[in-house]
Amino acid sequence: MHENARPLRWRLGILAAIAITLVALYPQFVLVITRGRDWNGSYAFFSQDEISYSAYVKALAEGRPRRNDPYTGRDDAPGSVQPESIFSIQFVPAYLIALPARFFGLSPSAMFIFLTGIIVFASALAVFWLIRLVTGDDWFAATGALVVLCLGTFAVIYAPLRIVLGWDTTFTFEYFPFARRYVPAVPFPLLFLFCALVWRALINQNERSAWRAAGPASVAFAVLIFSYFYLWTAAAAWVTCLGVLWILARPEGYKKGLTRLGVIGLAAVGALVPYFVLVSNRASTMDAVQLLAASHSPDLSRSSIKLGLIVCVFLGYAVWRGYLKWRDSAVLLTISLALTPLVVFNQQVITGRSLQPLHYELYVAKYLALLAMVLAIALFWLARKGPLRLIPKVVLVGVSVVALGWGMVETTVETKRHIWASVDRDEVVPVAKRLAELAPRDAERGDTSETVLYVNLEHADFSPVIAPQPVLWSPHVPAFSGVTLDENRERLYQYLYYTGEALEGIDEAKFESLDHRRKYLIHSMIEWGHNDPAWTVDWKSITAEDVREALRGYANYASAFTREQAARPTLTYVVTSTENPPDFANLDRWYERAAGERLGKFTLYRVRLRPIEVKPDLEQR
Repeated sequence: MHENARPLRWRLGILAAIAITLVALYPQFVLVITRGRDWNGSYAFFSQDEISYSAYVKALAEGRPRRNDPYTGRDDAPGSVQPESIFSIQFVPAYLIALPARFFGLSPSAMFIFLTGIIVFASALAVFWLIRLVTGDDWFAATGALVVLCLGTFAVIYAPLRIVLGWDTTFTFEYFPFARRYVPAVPFPLLFLFCALVWRALINQNERSAWRAAGPASVAFAVLIFSYFYLWTAAAAWVTCLGVLWILARPEGYKKGLTRLGVIGLAAVGALVPYFVLVSNRASTMDAVQLLAASHSPDLSRSSIKLGLIVCVFLGYAVWRGYLKWRDSAVLLTISLALTPLVVFNQQVITGRSLQPLHYELYVAKYLALLAMVLAIALFWLARKGPLRLIPKVVLVGVSVVALGWGMVETTVETKRHIWASVDRDEVVPVAKRLAELAPRDAERGDTSETVLYVNLEHADFSPVIAPQPVLWSPHVPAFSGVTLDENRERLYQYLYYTGEALEGIDEAKFESLDHRRKYLIHSMIEWGHNDPAWTVDWKSITAEDVREALRGYANYASAFTREQAARPTLTYVVTSTENPPDFANLDRWYERAAGERLGKFTLYRVRLRPIEVKPDLEQR
């Protein structure tokens, strides 16, 4: 297998890319058709995090600084320096979207719609190119690209069974996870381009061509560093595995290969210096919000680890039977990809730090394991049957159809599950647009303390994607650097107080049987994410005492609520459902509500903090 065995033809790769792109755009088509003339231009989504990413993009497109907080409105300024957040550190993808949006005058929603098609298409071509470099076969590369990108849930081995049986698939099954916007979507193709460039730098006998690949590989890794933590660390783990295998096996020309790897490594270290400077200036809340945990415990439970080990055993069998030579560079590449999941899930054994390992499973590891599987099959076929062109094309077409078919199943099932959420957010767009219209007028009157209270927290999360006003509280308020953990908890308390959320009389021992909304609110008052082993190795169950303490804390806060707290922050607008408004008794105690403005299914109220009541001094009378 040599990359120049036959001229590279992109036709089949482009056809595969078009096919999977059309599948990926299906949810957007459904949303537009469902809404018809009422569609307000929002994008179909499956991950709540996409909302916060698009809010950050909007802020950048409007010219706000890199360290900005679209949910509280607090931006970096000479007199108010803001710490780094996960958004400001991983800034490259955001700017790659925000700058074109600003130039062409497009909304974040429009950019996210275009982004799905662009990224899925580019990812398919990147994987196609990498497989083609190793196998030298266009047909197999096109089929392999579809297998890698469409069969992601099969790397999470039990996910297909769960969906067929109708079981809960949270965090195990997701519509094309690699296409989550804007991370890992934007840098995702770059991971495979990096692998392809490193591969070319290693095996190319022409010195000039090898260094032409090593240079762009270094740039690609630098971009990954400032794009997405889980991609650049996976790339670093893969290169480390490949380098160690290269030293142990010593394939032909291994010294030259190690020299080129060393140069790429030095360039990576150079890029990591400013990265760690940014990380050292991170917000004090970031470690807790991102669930950074201290642990040296190994983790062998992940399905992508198991798939990678199966690939290694398969290759070991082929080497034992004499079909393959373990010093062959293509075999070493495949083994390194198969071992990468094992490394990324167990790096904490050495580093002592674990950061939301679920993200590796969802967005990186399973794709590398699948790529290793595809390459292992190719190597074995070559060893047994000769040129890959001998694989009947009808077989490759059949595998492609199966892969696309599963991708469509995955997409349609998830679309049915989540279309209500996309429709719900599209319905609230007129409210956000109205707030955007009101913002300049409020600024002219000198009203700079605008804060919006949304009764619906999903709407509060979505509002900054369109409207410039900060919100009182939403699920992504603690994700940015604008608030401390204490202020975040107080904002949540205020939300519960103003909306009259009924949290009295809850049986603490029956926390898990509560409806999703109240369970989520109580969970947010305790410590988000720390009770789920999928998110952190340092997890712990929520006890009845935890629930009791959380409810007691809120009750004490509500009973002692003062006007000073009502003014911090000061509300300017309230948005609620017209048909099902909450009990605003607590809100009306501190704020005056003007006549509401009806906007579709919602009512927008302008509110004003009530003046301080001055009581007469009876003794002086």
